[in-house]
Amino acid sequence: MIKVQALRDSVRIPLIVISRQDENLTSINSILRKAGHAVHCIRLSNLSDLEETIRDHQPELLILFADESELDLPIVSGTLSRMNPIPPLIVIRNNVSEDVIADAMKSGARDAVSLAHPVRFQAVVDRELRAFRLKTALNSVVSSASQYKQELRNLMKGATEAIADTQEGIIVGTNPVWLSLFGREDESELIGHPFMDLFRESDRPTLKGALVACLKERWDGASLQVAGCRLDNSEIPLELKLEHVSIDGEPGVRVIIPNDKLIEQTPEEQIEQALFRDPSTGFYHRRYYLERLEEQLATPLAGGVRAVAYIRPDHFAKVHDDIGPLATEALLMHFSEVLRELMQPRDLYGRFGGTIFAVLLERGNMQDVEAWAEQVCNAIGGNVFEVEQQSTSLTCTIGLCEVSSDTSSVADLLSEVEQACRNGRKAGGNRVEFSDTTCETQQLRIDDAMWIPRLRTALMQNQLRLVHQPITGLNEEIEGVLDTHVRLMDEEGNYILPREFMGAAERGNMMKSIDRWVIGAAFSFCASKNLSLLFIRLSGDSVGDDSLVDWLLSQVKAAGIKPGQICFEVHEELAAQHLKQTMNCATRLKAADFNFAVDHLGTGRTSQQVIEHVPMDFGKIDGALMQGLHRNQEQQQKVGELARKASGLGIKTIAERVEDANTMAVLWQLGIAFIQGNYVQDHGVVLEDTNTVRGLECR
Repeated sequence: MIKVQALRDSVRIPLIVISRQDENLTSINSILRKAGHAVHCIRLSNLSDLEETIRDHQPELLILFADESELDLPIVSGTLSRMNPIPPLIVIRNNVSEDVIADAMKSGARDAVSLAHPVRFQAVVDRELRAFRLKTALNSVVSSASQYKQELRNLMKGATEAIADTQEGIIVGTNPVWLSLFGREDESELIGHPFMDLFRESDRPTLKGALVACLKERWDGASLQVAGCRLDNSEIPLELKLEHVSIDGEPGVRVIIPNDKLIEQTPEEQIEQALFRDPSTGFYHRRYYLERLEEQLATPLAGGVRAVAYIRPDHFAKVHDDIGPLATEALLMHFSEVLRELMQPRDLYGRFGGTIFAVLLERGNMQDVEAWAEQVCNAIGGNVFEVEQQSTSLTCTIGLCEVSSDTSSVADLLSEVEQACRNGRKAGGNRVEFSDTTCETQQLRIDDAMWIPRLRTALMQNQLRLVHQPITGLNEEIEGVLDTHVRLMDEEGNYILPREFMGAAERGNMMKSIDRWVIGAAFSFCASKNLSLLFIRLSGDSVGDDSLVDWLLSQVKAAGIKPGQICFEVHEELAAQHLKQTMNCATRLKAADFNFAVDHLGTGRTSQQVIEHVPMDFGKIDGALMQGLHRNQEQQQKVGELARKASGLGIKTIAERVEDANTMAVLWQLGIAFIQGNYVQDHGVVLEDTNTVRGLECR
C-alpha cells in the first residue's frame, strides 16, 4: 500500500481552484489527497488572469466555487473554450440539486458538487481526470497515426528514392524502389527483419552508431557511404540519408537513398569510364592518372600532408601459375575492391598497368598515411580471394613517399616511391617502406640553417599567424570552442605549416618564445571573440618552466579573460617522456583555474598510464586511430577503451582529425564527447590577423 501511494504521489496533478478563500483550497487539497490524488493546487481569485494561468500550468482540472460573487461561470466557460486541450470544469455550490447540476452542465461545466458530500466529489474528480487523460492520449495517437499515414502516402506515391523505415534496428516499412534495389519482390520479405542484414558486415558498426544517433536526434544529416548486399550476394555502393521520424507514435529512423544515386551514369560519366578508367578496377589509366596527379599537386594544401603510395602484390607470378592466366584479372578486381574500401573522398587512385597501383593520399600527418598503408597490407593479407571456384591468398608491398614543398617533379616523386616499393620487396615483401632520399642529418642541418634565422625575424617582425580549428559536440553540446594552430607567413604572404619549421625551432631552443607569442596572441583572440574555450599547445620547454603560471595569470588579467576560457594541451609523447614535469605543470595550471588536456592519446604504449596520472579535463584521441575506424574492429576497441577509461576519471574525450560521416557515426556509438577535423570545419579554418595584436610580452 505504501509503495502504491508513493507511486501515485510521484505524479502530481496540476489543478486550478477558482476561489477567493484560502480555506477552500485547503479543503480541496485535503479531500483529494485522502482519495490518493497527489494534487498541485493553484488558487486563482481574479478571472482576468485565468487564460494566462491555464497556459502556464496546463491543468488537468478546474474547480469553481460558483457561490462566490464575481466568479461568473459563463466567463470561465468562455475562456476554456479557447483552450486546446480543454480541461474539465467542476462547479462547487453549497446546495446542489438536479436543477443546479443541469444549469451547471448547460453553462459548460462537467458537473456540480457540494463539499458536504466528499465521496461524490472524489468520484466525480476520478471520472473527469480519467476521461480527460483518455481523450488526450487518444488525440495524440490519432494525430500521430494520421501524420504518419499521410507522410507515408506522400513518400510512397511516385517516390523515386529508395525508402525504408526502421524501429530499434528492425525494418517496419519499405517502398517499391527499395525492394527493387535489393532484389525483393514483396515487402513481407523485409518487414520484421534486421536492417543491418542488408549491408556488408564491415559497414554495420557505422550503421549501428548512425541509427542510434539519429534515433536520439543527434545526427547532423550527413550521408553515409556503405555497400548494400543484394539477394544474389552481389554488392552495390550506396549513399544513405537518415531522418528521425515518428512511426505510430513511436520514434524511428527513415533511411533514404536519393534518386540521383540510383540513376544510370550520364553520357559524360560513361565517356570518362570508357576512355580514362581501367574497366576491371575502375581506377584511372596510367596516362590520365598522371594528368590528374599533376592537377591535384598544383592545388595548395590547406593542412596536413600529401603522400604517394606505390602498391604491388607480392609473388604474383606464383599466384598466376596457381590459378591460371584467365583468373588473374578477376583476382586483381577483388584486390582493387579491398583498396576501394579504404578510399577517402580526395584520394586519387590509378592502375599503372599490370599489377601496379598508385594512390595520392591527403591525411593529417605521415603517421596517418602509414596507418592507412598498414591497414591495406593487413586487409590484403587477411583476405582469402575466391576466383572461379579457386581460393588463393596474397600479400602486398607498399612504398610511401611524402610530397614535400621542394619536390621537383611528378616523375621524380614516382621514381622515389617506386624505389621504396622495390626495397620493400627485396626485404621480403608484405610491408610498408618509406622512400630514402636525403641523409637525415644533412637535411636537419640545412633546415636549421634556413629556419632559425627566419623564425627569429618572424618573432621580431610579427610574422607568425594563428589559425583556429572548430571543435564540435558529438555526445555533448558545446559552442564557441576552437583549437589554436600557428603558421609562419612568408615574404609573399603565404602560410607555412608548422611541420616545416617546428623541428628547427625545437633544436634552436626557440619554443619557449614561440609558445609565449602564441599564448599572448591567442588570449587577445579569445577576448575579441568571447570564446567559451580555446585550446593552446605547450612545448616541453614551457611545461618545465616554473615561471609559466605567474606569467599566464598576468596575461589573462591584461587580456580581460578568465582562466576557465583557456585549455592548455601537451602531446602524449611529451607527457609520457616527462611524466613528473607534466603532472606538476597540469596541477599548477588547474590550481590557477586553467583547463588541461593531453592530445594524440593512443599513439604510444603508455596511454593508460598518462590518463591515470596526469590531471586533465580533456583527452584528445589521436587522428591516426580515426583512419579506417569504421571498418577496423581492433581500432574501435582501442578507441572505446580509451573513452571508457577517460570517462571513468571524469575526462571528456575529443577525437582528432575526423574526416567523414562514417567515422563520426562509430565515434558517436563509442561515447566520444567531441570531435574536430576536416569533417567538422569542411576544409576551412578561422583566421586571425595577429598584426592587430599589440604589446605582447614574449620574453
